[in-house]
Amino acid sequence: MPVDRTIGAMLKLRYQSTSFFLLLKTLSFVGLMALSQATSAEQWYHVELIVFEQLDSVSDELAPIARVPNTTYTPNSTDDMIQPAANSTLLDSAAKLRNSRRYQVHYHQSWKQPVKTKANAKSIAINSNLVDGRVRLHKGTYLYATIDLQLDRALRQDDWSDTGGERKPYLKETRRVRSGKLHFFDHPNIGALLKLTPI
Repeated sequence: MPVDRTIGAMLKLRYQSTSFFLLLKTLSFVGLMALSQATSAEQWYHVELIVFEQLDSVSDELAPIARVPNTTYTPNSTDDMIQPAANSTLLDSAAKLRNSRRYQVHYHQSWKQPVKTKANAKSIAINSNLVDGRVRLHKGTYLYATIDLQLDRALRQDDWSDTGGERKPYLKETRRVRSGKLHFFDHPNIGALLKLTPI
């Protein structure tokens, strides 16, 4: 075989190999982009929350002088951030609390929402006759819930601040949560049950 034809065949083979590897790299990149978009797609959750008072609590914990920050979203909102939903996953828990003389349920509500990153997370207002609060859900490597709940019931006069502020039981906690699991947020005077179920 003449040298020119051998060199030509080698160059052609090299060109075909380079083209094949470029095609392979392009397909890999497109596949990774599609996987990334699928992974970053917002997961919606059915969120259900019960807030209750612990009636027989005895505690010397001093309640802070605090107010729950305002928020614009409520469980009854309807937009791309939140949708109303029926109570369904904590009905038995709510019934047990209501049938006990140790607890009084002040709030039981559900809604649907996507869980966003911490920077984009929105707070959901929690309001009833005796409860003022908010819930903020966000995701990082894991899911997290931040709860601010205040019971609108003043503690004893001698527990009030020297500065004249009124002290009311206040529960504030941020913790990692798992979807499909029941989470209990505890406080001497007020408690909450929270459950997130993927939709």
